[in-house]
Amino acid sequence: MMRGALTFLTLASVALFPWPLTAALALTASSLEPLVPLAAGIFADALYYAPQAHAMPLFTLVGATCTAAAFFVRSRVRASIMRG
Repeated sequence: MMRGALTFLTLASVALFPWPLTAALALTASSLEPLVPLAAGIFADALYYAPQAHAMPLFTLVGATCTAAAFFVRSRVRASIMRG
């Protein structure tokens, strides 16, 4: 239930709140669901698409980077490498 609510809140914040709050929610949600930053980036690029603005989907690239970092940290925590 918490995972779904956090994912929904993150995707809703793309349209409703400023980007720093959305980024903070996406990073928080990535601890439970690592693909949320990527989904938020794709949604933001689709929502705010302007053909003359950028050639690269910036939000998607940032979301993919955060997703990769979340998967890396998650694998280290599960393997107990980062625990004391």
